[in-house]
Amino acid sequence: MAITRALGGALAIFDLAGSRLAGSEPASPARHLVVHEGEPLAQLAATGPHADAALELMSDALGLVVHHARSRELAAVTHEEAMRLTFAELTEHNQRLQRAVARLEELDKLKSNFLATMSHELRTPLTSVIGYAEMMSEGLAGPVTPEQREYLTTILGKADQLLSLITAVLDVASLESGQLAVERCVLSLSELVANEVATYQPQASRRGITIQLESAGETVVYGDRKKIRQVVSSLISNAVKFTPDRGRVGVAVQPGPLEPHAEGTPLTAVQLVVTDSGIGISRDQVDKIFEPFFQVDSSSTRAFGGTGLGLTLAKAYVEAHGGRIWVDTTPGQGSTFTATFPTRVGEPAP
Repeated sequence: MAITRALGGALAIFDLAGSRLAGSEPASPARHLVVHEGEPLAQLAATGPHADAALELMSDALGLVVHHARSRELAAVTHEEAMRLTFAELTEHNQRLQRAVARLEELDKLKSNFLATMSHELRTPLTSVIGYAEMMSEGLAGPVTPEQREYLTTILGKADQLLSLITAVLDVASLESGQLAVERCVLSLSELVANEVATYQPQASRRGITIQLESAGETVVYGDRKKIRQVVSSLISNAVKFTPDRGRVGVAVQPGPLEPHAEGTPLTAVQLVVTDSGIGISRDQVDKIFEPFFQVDSSSTRAFGGTGLGLTLAKAYVEAHGGRIWVDTTPGQGSTFTATFPTRVGEPAP
């Protein structure tokens, strides 16, 4: 030991039972008790001309060592207690989050059920309104003047618009409940698109918008006619709506790859490509336009109407057929929406 080298003699450390723990054999039997904070720690023995000084130095050294060890033990205990409290807080926080998530899921289910129920309840009386208005327009309730026929035409138009909105809300509720059903049949996509273009042609002509339709190659697909028609209607409607007066809308039906930006892949699908010269979409909003009720301009004074459900349903219907839908757009320069429909899904078409 450094103490014996400096002071000479011999020095030994014993436990409280008298067994030697360290030190020299020549040291006399233990005769000095080391106490730290009132607690006995060990016994010391020393020989030589400076035995008392050696005992005092060794006692101080042991005290420092024990003090340092207990400080580290106290720090470890404090850290362990802090970790225990932190873990308890995290556990409680996670439990609160789990309860909140369960409550939100319950509320979301209730919302979906409410939307489905209300959509059915609203559609039933609206169907009667449309039916009686059509009978009056056809003169089944007596002669109709030109002015009355004009009023009835307005009623029917607004009723059809409201019925479409209610149907869209009902379809969104069906999507959220996972009950979307697809009835497949063989159909010509080019023929279906041509019919929808003809539907929107008068509206576009009134604003001086040109709709250019192109069809090339085999365009037969295997899918749900009603849902595919709604996809086509939604894309063409948006293109006309967001294109300024005297603008241009391009509609193309052509064979193409199923996935976006795929090159060198077999032509396994038919593409519907709708291009407009409208306002375009900013980069930070492109990923949101297919979300329910999202609109690029959601302010109360926005220039364009709509509920924000059209693209949501279009995406759901396209993907239900095994296809894909995406958009290429530049703000101020227009947008190009592409929807793909596989020519075969599951079993071959009859």
